[in-house]
Order: sequence, then C-alpha cells, then structure tokens
Amino acid sequence: MKFFICLSILMLYTATATAAEEIELDPHLQIDEVKPADRLSISGFYTLGINHNDSASQYIRDLSQSNTHHDRTSAITDSRVGVQLLADFTPQWSAALQVTARDGVDYANGDAVDWAFLRYRPNENWSIRAGRLSVDMFMLSDFRNVGYTYPWVRPVQDFYGLIPFFQYNGADIQYRQQLGDGEIRLKGNMGRISSTLRSAVGDFRVHGDDLASASLEWSDEHFHLRTSIGQINLQGKVPGTDLLSSGLGQLSPFWPSATQIQQDLKIDGRLKFLLLGASYDNGPWWLQGEWGRVQSETVIYGHMEGAYISAAYRIDAFQPYITLSQAKSKNARYRAPLPQGPLPPPLAAASQALAAGANQFLGSLYTDQQTYSIGIRWDFRPRMALKFQYDRIHAADGGKGLWDDGNAQAGPLKANVFSLSFDGLF
Repeated sequence: MKFFICLSILMLYTATATAAEEIELDPHLQIDEVKPADRLSISGFYTLGINHNDSASQYIRDLSQSNTHHDRTSAITDSRVGVQLLADFTPQWSAALQVTARDGVDYANGDAVDWAFLRYRPNENWSIRAGRLSVDMFMLSDFRNVGYTYPWVRPVQDFYGLIPFFQYNGADIQYRQQLGDGEIRLKGNMGRISSTLRSAVGDFRVHGDDLASASLEWSDEHFHLRTSIGQINLQGKVPGTDLLSSGLGQLSPFWPSATQIQQDLKIDGRLKFLLLGASYDNGPWWLQGEWGRVQSETVIYGHMEGAYISAAYRIDAFQPYITLSQAKSKNARYRAPLPQGPLPPPLAAASQALAAGANQFLGSLYTDQQTYSIGIRWDFRPRMALKFQYDRIHAADGGKGLWDDGNAQAGPLKANVFSLSFDGLF
C-alpha cells in the first residue's frame, strides 16, 4: 500500500540538452528581425530502457508506477518519450508545451502535460510564467524525464523514487543578475499540485494546496550552487482507509487510542522542505552532491533526510561514473497502541487486526535504504547516448518504502539491479 512524495533530492547535469531547454530570444531584438522558423520550434526526447532486478520485490522508478506489476525484467520502468513545442511571439512574450508518455502517468487527468505556460520577460533580468509548470523543488525540475541530460540511467532512485509529483498549476517569478564571474537567480513559486498515485488497493488522487517555495542559485563556468525552501498542504484519501477508520470508530468506546489512530490515517497536513545542492564541472571531471530534509504533519510520510554524491570522468565519448546515496526516515516506524486492559475475545481480536492494518498502511513509506551505483555513458553519436548501470541496494527490514509494496514483505532487502538505456534528442 503506497503513495506519494518525498520532496527530497535534486540534481543538475550540465550536458547540452537544447531540445529540452526553453529557447530564449534577446530581449532587445526587434520582432521583425526574428525569422518565422525562430518563433516556433518542435523538439523531443526519448529513452528506451530495460532493467533486471534479482530480488522478489518489484523495482519501480517512482511511486506513480506502484502496483503496475513490473516483472523482474522490465522494459517499461525507464522508457519514455516526450514532445516539446516552443513559441516566441515577441521578444517579451513566449509559450511552451511539453507532453510526456511514460509508465504510470494518468492520461485521463492530464498528468502527461509537463508544461503548458505563457511567459513574459519585460527585460533581461525578470521573467514571469503562468500555467502548467514543472515542480521547482530540486535541480532536475525541467529535465527529470529527459535521460540524455544526465549521466545516469535514471535520477537517483533513493531520492526521486518517492517523488511522483512532476508539475503544478500556478505561477513563478524569477530575477537573474550577473554577480562577479557568475550569475545569481532568485525564484518564487506559488500554485497547486494534483497527481494520481498508485497503491496496492487502487489508484487515488492527491492534492497539494497552497504550494509556496523559493529558490536561490548561483553558477559560473564550473560551479552551480542551489538552495530551495517551501511548504505545501497535502490532502488525499487512499482506498480502504474508510473501512479501517470505520472499524476503529466502532471500537473507540472500548479503545480510546482508536480515535487518534483514525486521525493518523488521514492525509491532511502541511509538508515543509529544505534542499541544498552543489555541482562542479571542469570538463573531464563532474561532481555533484545533494542533501534534503522533509518534515510532514502527515503521519504516513513522517520526517525524512536523504543525501547523495556522484562523480563522473569524461574520456572522449565515454563517461564512467559512481554514485553513493541514502534515504532514511527520521521518525520511528509507526506502531498503533493496543487497548490497555483486557477486552472480550472478539473485541481483542478485532483491535489487534485493526492495529495491524494501521501499522501496515502507516508504515508503507518508511524508508531505510542505501545504494551503491556504478555505470558508464557512451555518446556514440550526436544527441544519442547509450548507458549501462549497476545498482547494489540494501534496505532494512521494514525500510523498503522505495519498492512497490516492499514493506508488506518481511525481512531486509539486498538487490542487484542491472539497467541499460538508449537516450536521445530529436
């Protein structure tokens, strides 16, 4: 039984990805100097991937893929294709649309639309966008699905695995300014998130109201530093919790703690996050480290911290890399308090069954996992790359929240995941 987010961890990769970036015109350029071909462009990206997992648990990329019955060998986990339409109406006004087809996306609710925004740039320093935007809580916001733009087969699963929110409806405002040899960017975001997530008992919709966040970035020729902070109010209902809550309500006269357990089952509370990241690229060497903390008033999510560090070295068209990562819930795993004192046998059996159900549900996202990854990227043709990656994953007993229905299975997890992907731009 699984769902929703770990608004943790982040990423930046400084490879060229012109098809995944917004085309920006010189704000001083006259509109009659812009050729029609420059005002409208269509581009895209794709990943064809396959992975093999040698454990009994189902390996997923993120929780939007939960309960999709991935086999030990899967060609759908990482495969995706996207198309982007960019239009520059004037030097100040532009628009963008991006649609991505991937496993786990809810097409009926429009979740395949990553971007659908209008942008206004009054000058070279200020930019305002409104519409459907990428969730701007980490470094990989705009390129999460574009495999060509990062060295790995997929974003680090220990962190992005519990982040099924890809976009929000709202607005952002950005200010950018040269500072010494680099550039500083300050951005504010406001809006609302809505996404379909998967669980063992069915699909459900999670909403995030009153999203408010801010980010500060500085970059020069070699370094990129970023920090972001924000909060969001989450609401949602997982199928099956009504039945569990009803049973607890019936026993509340004999079991005072049942009322508190009913409250704990609700997905209704504020989530706050703080994220930090740094990247260094001097040509042959690429290094990146990230850290994130999330604190949630929703019991099922709790408090989490995560961090990773990755290093790569370019040798002509090849780029071998290594990554060390960890994600860990900082709160104790949920244990429903049992009734104090003796109860009649039928009520005692019912209370134990309800407590076990609450423990399974509220412990489904508990995470205690470390991953060691090595891989290599081969840019064998312009805008095409072939990647191979090996992940050695250790998750503690009860700490398999990053796996599809992982915590429903007893015992620790030791898994080897072998992945191959073909990424490109068009």
